[in-house]
Amino acid sequence: MLTRLHSETNLLVQNITFEPGINIIYGKYSGSKEARGINGIGKSSLVRLINFMLLSDSAEREFNKPKYNFLRDENHSLTLEFKIDNNPYFVRRHFNDVEVIYFGSDILQLAEYSKSELLLVFSSLLFPVENNEVYIEGNRFRTLMQFFIKDDIQNKGRKDATNFFSFTPSAADKAAYNFYLLGLPTKNILSFNEISKEYKKYSEALNTYEEKLRNEGGHTVEEYRSEKLRIKANIDTLRSRLKGYDFKESHKEVEKQLSDVISKINDKSQEFHSLSQKLKNIKESYQLSYDIDTKHIRKIYNEVLETFGDAVKKTLDEVNQFKADILGNRNKFLVNKEKELQASIDAVFKQLSILEAERTKLLKTLHERGVLDKLESTYEELMKEQASFEKQNQILIQVDEFNRILSDQEIVLSQVKKDISDDVSKAENSLNELRQLFIEILNSAIFMGDEDASGYFDVAIDHKSKKTSLPFKIDVNIPKSSSVGQEVLKIIAYDLMIFINSITNKRALPDFLIHDGVFHGMSHKTMVNILNYIYRTHLTLYEKKNFQYIVTFSEDEIEVPIDKKDLYGEFAFPFSDKKIIELEDIESKMLFKRDIR
Repeated sequence: MLTRLHSETNLLVQNITFEPGINIIYGKYSGSKEARGINGIGKSSLVRLINFMLLSDSAEREFNKPKYNFLRDENHSLTLEFKIDNNPYFVRRHFNDVEVIYFGSDILQLAEYSKSELLLVFSSLLFPVENNEVYIEGNRFRTLMQFFIKDDIQNKGRKDATNFFSFTPSAADKAAYNFYLLGLPTKNILSFNEISKEYKKYSEALNTYEEKLRNEGGHTVEEYRSEKLRIKANIDTLRSRLKGYDFKESHKEVEKQLSDVISKINDKSQEFHSLSQKLKNIKESYQLSYDIDTKHIRKIYNEVLETFGDAVKKTLDEVNQFKADILGNRNKFLVNKEKELQASIDAVFKQLSILEAERTKLLKTLHERGVLDKLESTYEELMKEQASFEKQNQILIQVDEFNRILSDQEIVLSQVKKDISDDVSKAENSLNELRQLFIEILNSAIFMGDEDASGYFDVAIDHKSKKTSLPFKIDVNIPKSSSVGQEVLKIIAYDLMIFINSITNKRALPDFLIHDGVFHGMSHKTMVNILNYIYRTHLTLYEKKNFQYIVTFSEDEIEVPIDKKDLYGEFAFPFSDKKIIELEDIESKMLFKRDIR
């Protein structure tokens, strides 16, 4: 539970102490001449400060706006205290350095964390994995906190009770988060989510390749399978023509000369490469080192006996000189050999040039006589057909592979959907408890006759769902849900159902729920009934597990006039005692002691 929110820099009009049960953040009309309206006095800002302390990106962006520059210019800081299983924790943040956060269980010895580090810590503290059937993967902390802390900006326009997200989730993501909060199995939904994402990816890739085949070949996949046989037969025919091509008698002499020249070119090319390699080896032989480090050897021997070391140096110097003489003679030999090889290489290169010129001349002769025209035309047609065949065939191979993968994934999806349906069936007792709790909340808020079946919560199996759709639907409905007030009631009833179910079952989830501006448009009578229900529920459950319901109200939203008590009903609790802060529409009594509108 939240304990305190306070500022070491005197930021707030007062430090906030949170209590068990109902906590009202109250906005009051002062009646002063200085008053400028009750909106913007700090009710929602207080909720965002709590969210900011619990690492909300949206709250951080809000407080980074120019109208909040004073938070940084005046070096303000804030500390939030809370308890988990009666263990105290403290988190402190400075507005001029939001990346560094201080956290710990001893306010005098807080450790420094980065935001990413503390997100993992908070995730483990507030949303620990309770079992291997009901869990959420990944960095779940901030997404789940969007359910437990709903500020006015985020909550506006929320039509779907199950969609409490600040982003647009996939159907599977939304179902997984709601099932987790409801205490229903999520394991198979998470598997379905991953497999369906893969299925969608391969399905899109398949469509891309099929479109590519149509654009390049003008055929559908089915048409190309037949076209492929025709192209293959044409390629075989062209290859047969080339293989069986025969020169006319009048051209055979030229063809024989061309063959002899090509053979000679091949022989001379081999000779050229052999001589070039020998020349390369000789040049590398020049680089042989013959130095002997006589000083180093002498130093080693000096460690034994200096006199002996001098003798060794003298002997080594003689050997070194002898080796130098031999290598000098060797290099003279290599120079002469290099000249001989270079002359041979030049001669072979000259012969190659003559042979290449002769080959070019013979080819030209054949071209002039039109001998190669048909041969070249056939060859070009073959190359064109082969290129087209290979390119389109590769696309077809990939299409077939994608179809195989999709077929396998459809089998897996079908099995996972069956497993999800089985999970829902096995959770029937839990679902009945949730259904009953939802009806109980509605009956407390509005009178529902025994025959009124239009108010309900349900998770219903959908046997006709598409292959990539979940096999169930979450339904939340209340009587006359088309009206604004009833739409609000549907959202509040769903939130309370999840929250009270979590408290009743002593789940390891946050034991506070914050609603900012959620009662806009609701009748006074319904609002009074809901708060009374929460109050009575707290009295029933607090010994089992305590909880907090923190809510913002403006004076005109919650005050029940004396002459309307018979119509609206009365609060079953001391209303004034539930106010944790009372803000007014004059600067000195606004949250930040200034008007920031």
